Amino acid sequence: MNWFFSNTKRYLPLVMISFSFFCKSLPSIVPVKEHKLESISSDGIIRNFRYYVPKQIKETRLPLIFILHGGGGSGEGMIYLSRMSEKAEEYGFIAVYPDGYANRWNDGRKIPHSLTDKRNTKDVEFFRDMVSFIDKKIPVDYNRIHAVGISNGGFMTQRLLCEAQDLFSSGYSVAAVTSKGLKEICNLPPNKSIGFIMGTSDDVVPYQGGSVSIPSDPSPNAQRIPAGDVFSYLESLEFWSSQFACKEETKSKKRHLNKFWKRDIQYTKFTDCESDQVVEGYLIPGGGHIWPNGFFYQNEKQYGYLSKDLDTREIVLQFFRTTYKKEKLVNNNAPFGN
Repeated sequence: MNWFFSNTKRYLPLVMISFSFFCKSLPSIVPVKEHKLESISSDGIIRNFRYYVPKQIKETRLPLIFILHGGGGSGEGMIYLSRMSEKAEEYGFIAVYPDGYANRWNDGRKIPHSLTDKRNTKDVEFFRDMVSFIDKKIPVDYNRIHAVGISNGGFMTQRLLCEAQDLFSSGYSVAAVTSKGLKEICNLPPNKSIGFIMGTSDDVVPYQGGSVSIPSDPSPNAQRIPAGDVFSYLESLEFWSSQFACKEETKSKKRHLNKFWKRDIQYTKFTDCESDQVVEGYLIPGGGHIWPNGFFYQNEKQYGYLSKDLDTREIVLQFFRTTYKKEKLVNNNAPFGN
């Protein structure tokens, strides 16, 4: 993700011109200092993560959501990009921002240049260890553990659903489809709910499938580095819904947050009529390799929104809420169905 943030420098003149306007409409962000920073040993490696616990705890056990950074990014960066901790305070869940080994996740693509892939880090085990660690401090509801990630983090989210299906209830992948490497690990996908947000102009992860390519540096003409083969966006939806006993398909169009744009977002949903599991996807015409409506942050003088396509936070959180099922609902209006 760092290469992406750096590339935003091309738009700084526009940002600086609009500086006074942005100052009046800055989004609320829970500062990094209000998050707990922890280091634990997992598979013989010291791993770091930050997490945020809402100040007002209204439940005996809290839902837990992992927010995964992209390749080259960090958990701290995702605090600013996603602004998920603000929603954690509002809705009452624990937001966790882990750091990948060497700033990457071992998502199953077996990338030759990745130190993480070369070492074959046991990242799924790391997530289990984090849950156990947090649960000893703040009781976790094991029926409401979810993951959302962007790019490399989006690929890793899918691996978590495959290899830790006993732990994760559902997941969401942003700017990531399903990799062919994952299918080798997870030949038959678990009957789990998962969502996707992809852009048709993503220049890193091709929505029509093919080879992922990462810029070697922030310059416009940077050399591209291959980073694994992937299925198309539609093939990814088909893969994750392939185990549905009775599949129902729904298609519709969604409006952009930006009311001046006339193009509509293509929404597709597959529902298993027996288990109520859902696979959904938002395809953004002209959308890039971004977290829609994320908050760009590099330093005090450089900031701005990353597109006005969708409110990723609300889409993801409502998905986690509506796909969570429980035999006895205590309060139907609670954000995560409790």
